[in-house]
Amino acid sequence: MTTPADLLDAQRRVQALSDQHWHCLDEAVRRLTDGRTWTGPAADAFAQELVRRRLEVWHGLREVIERLREEAARYSLDERRNL
Repeated sequence: MTTPADLLDAQRRVQALSDQHWHCLDEAVRRLTDGRTWTGPAADAFAQELVRRRLEVWHGLREVIERLREEAARYSLDERRNL
């Protein structure tokens, strides 16, 4: 059975991985948008797609972390009700 401690542990692990990796596309985005690496309409479209996907990753990580926090809080509340 999952406990609030398990959920908080999972949340901490996801948070650590998020902090470590969510910015992994920053350098690629910076290089594409500085106009010196690759130029033209195809480059602009690719850079926009990369930025969009980077944001999707960031939002997805934030959502997972928040849901784990909410579940841990819900478990804690349910446990207090059962006392």
